This record gives sequence, structure tokens and C-alpha cells, in this order.
Amino acid sequence: MAVVPAHLLPDVAPCKVSHATPMDSTRSLLGLMQLGGRGAVPPQAGDEPSPLENIISRPVMRSLWSALHARDRMTVRHSRRVALLSVALAEYLGWEGQQLKAIEVAALLHDIGKLGVPDNIRFKPGKLTPDEVELMSLHYNVALNVLQACRVAPSVLEMICNAHATFSGVAPSRISWRERSLGARILAIADAYESLSTKQPYRPARTHQEIIEILNSAAGKEFDGNVISALARYVKRSGLPFPENDEELESDPFGGETTLGDKQLEASWLCQVMSQLYLLESLYDGFYVVDADLRVIVWNRGIEGLLGLGVFDMLGKTWTSRMLGYRSSDAQSLPESQCPMHIVLRGGGAQATEMQLQREDGRLVRVELQTMPLLDEHGHLHGAIEILRDLTRCQRRAPQAVRELQLAASRDALTSVFNRGELETQLTELVARQEQRPDEPFSVIFLDADHFKSINDTYGHAVGDQVLIDLARLLQQETYSGEIVGRYGGEEFLVLCPATNLDNAVRKAERLRSALRSAKIGGIDALRVTASFGVAQFELGDSVESLLRRADKALYQAKAAGRDRTCSLTLSPPDDDQPAVAKAAVAEQSDPFVFTSWFTAVIAAEMVVHKLGGYVNDMAAQVGDVTVERVVMRQGQAGWLGGWGTKPESQPVEVEVCFERAGGEKGPNCRTRIGVTIRPRGRIRDPEIFQARAQQVLRELKQYFAAD
Repeated sequence: MAVVPAHLLPDVAPCKVSHATPMDSTRSLLGLMQLGGRGAVPPQAGDEPSPLENIISRPVMRSLWSALHARDRMTVRHSRRVALLSVALAEYLGWEGQQLKAIEVAALLHDIGKLGVPDNIRFKPGKLTPDEVELMSLHYNVALNVLQACRVAPSVLEMICNAHATFSGVAPSRISWRERSLGARILAIADAYESLSTKQPYRPARTHQEIIEILNSAAGKEFDGNVISALARYVKRSGLPFPENDEELESDPFGGETTLGDKQLEASWLCQVMSQLYLLESLYDGFYVVDADLRVIVWNRGIEGLLGLGVFDMLGKTWTSRMLGYRSSDAQSLPESQCPMHIVLRGGGAQATEMQLQREDGRLVRVELQTMPLLDEHGHLHGAIEILRDLTRCQRRAPQAVRELQLAASRDALTSVFNRGELETQLTELVARQEQRPDEPFSVIFLDADHFKSINDTYGHAVGDQVLIDLARLLQQETYSGEIVGRYGGEEFLVLCPATNLDNAVRKAERLRSALRSAKIGGIDALRVTASFGVAQFELGDSVESLLRRADKALYQAKAAGRDRTCSLTLSPPDDDQPAVAKAAVAEQSDPFVFTSWFTAVIAAEMVVHKLGGYVNDMAAQVGDVTVERVVMRQGQAGWLGGWGTKPESQPVEVEVCFERAGGEKGPNCRTRIGVTIRPRGRIRDPEIFQARAQQVLRELKQYFAAD
């Protein structure tokens, strides 16, 4: 049973229901009423105006911050840094006064819901299970429930809700807040920046430039590109607003003083309140709370979606039977006196029944309804809670055994990411969605751990399994834009990237590749794991099979080119005005013994042949066919029996160079696109050796032309 600190009891006089019995299951929920009452205490005569006026009650702010400080100093430091960066960025963008205080409060309390997450999950040293991940994700909703009861300003609620929605992948509210405010967009970026700049068990801290690149990769979809640019300008001008000493972050940001015992009491009490909220959020489809005057003080996101009634339309509204359109199980209207809420408030005790409620759009939804009074130990009534379970979708709340079977059917047993079957299901849905939204691109990334067999052979299969587990976790942690991560089989993983074109997907793959190279994988200090990446975008005429096949071919190219790199392929042929050699290269991309690439040089097209003359002399190459648009030459000499040696001069290749002017520039700034196709001559069986030789030739050509 929750023990509520005496200083949080409201100063209002509750009504007395002498013949009702207090229920332990609802006693902790009474804490929400104490929070609401505490927030309603008016300032005394002579009190100085609080900087938090009209945003949050100062005693409530102190209680929440004290509880968080006693429970989780790591989250305290994170929240303070997010607040400092949010306020600095908002001020840089012209905010002032109450606006700055509102975003500061939102940043300080955006993770307050974590108070109710059990320590064994929050501080788990290993990978979270799918059920643990699901529970952790509820802390966003729990925070909103608590802050509603605290009567926090609507602008703060909106910022917290939509900031979490943008960065964490939780779906934003489509009813209450149709547009993200600038405050929510600032908070989302500040939260992401601080997290990425802090060392985590699964990755090192990112540099400022790396973070800006990561944020920009999701600009326009998850983050506001204008705010990212403002952040970059602010940091360049003023630096980061973080103190050098982390202990400075643990002080009360509003100057309050609380003893350790008070902090621990606040934390213990709030944890019990939030634990009850976690149960409600995880087991039921929606709930709401009214006070003794029938005013709605909590309206959770579940009931918002279930009935189509937005939280800002409901908070503070007086409950009536017409509000939810109560109907009997056979769709007959209920008299006011027969509504469960009235029965409970008359002292009739908790009620549970099946009935129908009317949605905002007029449709009826069949629910199981539980209505319970919120009573203190003296039997005083402070309000009531009504809990809903959607009977038309009860399969979503299947028994645990069924849920485990459902998870097993869609998750990889070793890594807990999606398995191949679920990936193909999700990919089929993305392909089908193209019929409705043909202009919205999506791409796929195939990746394969390099030399995985040698890892198993050298360190054993236990380490090999841990490598796959850590790799899956890194992919999940390093994808921020709604990507779907799964294990396709063996050491192959697939990342589905909705609303992402090929160029952005390649950049995303390169970021993942870089993150993997610097990460500690497998638990062995000496072990450095890399991966090869293949990328493809869905194109007109594609099917699931053809898209995956093209990404797989790109992955094979990356492997053949020396591993630890990213390659991409397209289905569409190049434009008709491209040189013939470029068109042929598209058809030859899947051949591991044909290497093709393009680069740009600041040189007139007609000067390329003359420049190549110097290259031919320096490399002792032999020139074959020469035209105004194409040069073919040979480099290197095979051994007596035509085989390749170990040095570049004994590894002969044929190099075909074509060129075209890029754009309409003329004069000294004229730019020319140069296409290179390289094929081996002589006997060479190992595609990796050939691809390495071709890469060397390409680098030499680019250096010679001072190319981009």
C-alpha cells in the first residue's frame, strides 16, 4: 500500500463515504489526486512570484526532482544537460521569459516516467528482452499521466509527448497535437544530441560533427533541419552550455533544499504510484481519472485513441454520462443513474460491466468497463478511475503464453530482432504501400559480418553468438528514423528504411559501418568486427524478391571489393545521354571481375585525353583505342604463364575511361564526369585481389586529376 507523504495531501476538504471500503489496489492511485491537489495550492499573500507560475507548482516540481535525484542520478545529469542545451538553443532562436521556463521544465521532466521502471530492467547490463523493451517504452505515457495530474501547463505536455514521439519511435498523438511545436522539435534534438555525446556501454561518445551528421540524416522526417542548422551555428559561436563538473548538474535547478530522507520518501512514494500506472498502461486499452468534483484530471493516450477524444479537449472538463455516450451491451442508452460512475460516487463500491461507448465519430465500441473509487484510509472519496478494455480487439491482450508464441513467430531467438519471416512480411507491406504513395521512396540495407567463420573458429561459437547479439543491438541503437531491423539468416542482417531514398540509405549504411568499426563487439578486447553493406531502393517494376536480390548483389560487390565497405545498385538504366560505357557498366555490375566507378574533376572534357598522356607515361601504360570521349589502356604485365603476381606491376588490368561535361560550366571551373571501367587481364581467380587492384587504380586516377 502506498504511503503518501503528509506534505502532499491536498488542502481541499474531501467528501466522506462512510460505507465504502478502501481498496489497496486503488490506494496508490490516490497519489495522483495528492499530486493534483498539491499543484492546486494557491500562493500565500506576500509570496514572491514564482518563475514557474502558470507552468508547474513549485512544490510539485521540487517533489518530482527530489524523487528523480534520489532514484537515478544518471537520468538527473542527462535531464539537466538536455535542459541546458534546450534553453540555450531556444534563447538563440529568440525565445524569452515564460517560454524558456516552459521548455526548461519539459526538458527536466521528460524522463520522469523512468522512476517506475524496475531497477533490474533500467540498469540491466545486458540486452533487454522484447517484453522489457515494451515495458521501458511505456515510461513516456506514464510521465504524461503523472504530469497531467500535476496540472502542468499544456505546452509542457505537448513538448514532452511530441519530443519523445520524434526520437524514440513512439507514435505521436494524432488527436491532441496534430503539429509538433517548435519547443518539441528543439527538445527532440537536444535529447538526441546529449544522448549521442555521452559514452554508452554499447558505443563510445560521438563527436560534435558526427552528431550533426547523424541528426541531418533524419532531417525532414524525425528532426527539424532548420533547428539542426541553428544548433550547429550556436555551438560554433558559443560552444556547448554544459558545466565541466557533472556534480553541478545534480543541484535543484530552482534553488530548493530537500533532505536525503525526504528525497528517498518522495522517490519511494512516486515509484509506487508509477508502478500502478505501468500496470494500467500495459494491461488495458485506456483509463481516465476524475476528482471529487468530477473534473477530468488524467486522460491517458490509450483512451484518447480508443474513443477519438483528445486530451486537451478533456482535461478539466466536468464528467457527464453524455461525455462517453454510455450504452448497454445491446446498444440501449443508459439512464444517468445507471452509469457506473454515478453508482460508484453514491457509495456503491467498485463496478465492472460490459457495455458500449460512443466514439467521437459516432461509432460504438464494445468495452469491459471497471469503475473504482479513490479512497483514503479514512474512507474519504477523492475521485474515481474508469478503466477500459476494448473487447473488439481483445486478441491484442492475449494471455502471456499466446503473446510469447506471437513473439517467437516474429523474433529471432538469438538476437530478439525481427526474423526473416517478419522482415519479409514488413517488406511486403512497404511494397504494397507504394500503390497508395508512389512518390515516397524506401530502401533496404543488407549487411553481413565479415570473416564470421574465422571468429567462430578462433574464439568459439559462444563468442560468435555474442557478436551477433551485440551487432543486432548496435543496429537498433544506431537507427533513429523508424527503420526496421532484423536478422535475415546466419550473420546477415536486413534494415528496412521507410521514406528513405538511395543516397540517404547509403549514408545511413556508412554511418552504421563506421559505428561498428569503433564499437566493442563480442566481449573480446582484441576482436574488431566489420561488416559489408549492400543498398538498394525500391523502383518501379520491383517486387520483394527483385529488391532483395539487388541489395544482395550489392552486398556481394562489397564483399568482392575487399569487405568493410558499402555498395549500392539501381534497377533503372542510366539516361540516354550517358556514354555507352556507363550503360554497359550497369549490366556488368554483378560481375565480380568488372569494376566500375564515376568521379568528377575540375577540367575541360577536351583536356582529359592530354592529361591522360602524363598518366600513361608515369604508369608505363599501353594505350589502345582513343576517341574524343573514350580512352582504353592497359597497365601491368602478367607472369610467364599469364598468372597474377603479388605486386601491382604484375597484376595487369585493362582500364577504360570515358568522360562528359557535368552541367554547362566553361572556363577554369569547368567540371567533367569521368567514368572508369576496369577488367583484369591474365589469369586471376580471386575477385578480392582483383577488386583491391581496381580500387588502387581508381585512387591513382583520382589523385592525378585532383578529383572530388
